[in-house]
Amino acid sequence: MAAFDYVKPPSLESLINDYAQAKSEGAILAGGTDLLVKIRSGLVSRRVLFDINDLHEMKGISDEGDSLRIGAATRICDVADSNVVQSTVPFLSLAASQLGSPQIRNRATVGGNIVSASPAADTVLPLIAMGARLRFGSQGGNREVSIEKFMEGPGQTDIREDEVLIGVVVPKLSNGCKSHFIKVGRRKAVAISVVNIAGWIKTDRTGVIEDVRLVLGAVAPTAIRAGETETFLRGKRPNEVVLKEAARITAGQSSPISDIRGTQKGRRLLVEAWTFRLLQILMTQNEAN
Repeated sequence: MAAFDYVKPPSLESLINDYAQAKSEGAILAGGTDLLVKIRSGLVSRRVLFDINDLHEMKGISDEGDSLRIGAATRICDVADSNVVQSTVPFLSLAASQLGSPQIRNRATVGGNIVSASPAADTVLPLIAMGARLRFGSQGGNREVSIEKFMEGPGQTDIREDEVLIGVVVPKLSNGCKSHFIKVGRRKAVAISVVNIAGWIKTDRTGVIEDVRLVLGAVAPTAIRAGETETFLRGKRPNEVVLKEAARITAGQSSPISDIRGTQKGRRLLVEAWTFRLLQILMTQNEAN
């Protein structure tokens, strides 16, 4: 493993200035569950690691009225256990609770799960479904970008060389919305998703679907919105026939690959089966669950 300098910036301003000077030779260290593995294996080499774990501006979950602000260095376990997340964006809490193992959740961070840009990243799906926005800081000023536009491909994002991800702004589910997250892996725990699905739905007083969001993971280069399915479902009264057709349409929007976790054909079948199941759950659960 190559040697590197370890720096613990005293403030966010100091981090931004020093990180800009390090350029591509610097890396942000928070949980380290992904970065340190890559450094030890020789896949990544950095001259300077900037430890952000003591920067209060990048930690914690705060209620901002219609939205939540989650610091980039906030642990995944804190998102899973947060009462305010559970009550206002419950499927984000559910996704966080299924990421990795308890040991990984105690170290891994929201920011790390986002910037790693894995197509299977569990917390990214509900964040996309909620239209979350990412806040970045740099010497040139602050920038906000939607998480959906931020993801460009496996391991590829829109982050600029001198930018630091500070936090995530997550809109709360509106009254009457129901949400859920499903993870399908080769085992029950400590597994990378073969397929994961997140979604929320809102119906009117007569049971007709007013609005819906569905996001698929591990079946395309990035997590993707099932836009055709959303359009199909709006204005319909859900029944078994409608939900099965919605699941079939969803599978058609996926573009999975075959790898050690599953085949292309198998993943499409899983998308169809588990989308149907997720929609069933959404239509039968209590509000805000």
